[in-house]
Amino acid sequence: MKVLGPCLLTAAAIAVMGATAPAEHPNASAAPATASVASTAQWFERFQTSWDALKTYKTTVNAHEELNGNVQNRVYILWFQKPTDIRLDITSGDGKGSVAVYHGGDRVVGHKGGILSLVHLNLDIHDKRATSIRGTTIAQASFGSQLEHLKSTKWKSTEVSVDGDKWTMTAIAADPATNDRVLKEVMTLGAKGLPIELIQYEDSGALAKHVTYPDTEVNVDISASTWQI
Repeated sequence: MKVLGPCLLTAAAIAVMGATAPAEHPNASAAPATASVASTAQWFERFQTSWDALKTYKTTVNAHEELNGNVQNRVYILWFQKPTDIRLDITSGDGKGSVAVYHGGDRVVGHKGGILSLVHLNLDIHDKRATSIRGTTIAQASFGSQLEHLKSTKWKSTEVSVDGDKWTMTAIAADPATNDRVLKEVMTLGAKGLPIELIQYEDSGALAKHVTYPDTEVNVDISASTWQI
């Protein structure tokens, strides 16, 4: 699976991908301080309940991805409306100014930033111009998609720790080859029961992604013009 760092971007959909300087990222061996533990079932119930309760949300996505020595740093603004509507704007980093809009299916529309903003594109969601450097699509950018990925992946082991209102699940994949070469995934749910951080490591131990969601707002009003670009 490929999660967007905040996908993920597909607003990448339209961006020229380029490497930027590596950002600091967590140590693969570092363990979070914990006050208590919970079961994996309780962690999933917390995430599922929060996801089922929302109709829309808006969040900033700070995404750092690495692949084969290449690095991509981006900041996105993501709007989501059930069942599948997503808008992604790259506000900083590689592809700044690019926008992508998705309404389900296998197509995404958008435009690049800067002088090419008037040139609209209609692309397959798997087109390299429409994914992050790790191939994450806009369809994989939502919290709901991430939840389904975690539920459907076969894990060798999982562990849940609770520190105040932060619930962190650390999962080890049974077969990284079927999980985009990702062996270890660490996702933290915040006070709203939704993700505030995702960290992924390849089977080699190298960092794959580090994504944070610092300001999620749920059930926000999203105007019709948001879906027009």
